Amino acid sequence: MPEEFRSELDEIMRDLLTSAQELAFEYSTLDCSKILDCPLAQKSKELFKCIKRLNEVAKRLAPRPAQVTYTR
Repeated sequence: MPEEFRSELDEIMRDLLTSAQELAFEYSTLDCSKILDCPLAQKSKELFKCIKRLNEVAKRLAPRPAQVTYTR
């Protein structure tokens, strides 16, 4: 993948993950007795699952950091 596309994809992923994290905080602290019946809450949960899968794939695609060896 060309570096320019990788950089753009990385930026979009960061923005998406940040927004999803903020939404997850709001969702998880919501005090609503009918949250299980709320379509917005259900769609949010689906979104979190999808983003979790996307993040797992992105981790597998990321280049591994070079191993550090200590020699004297």
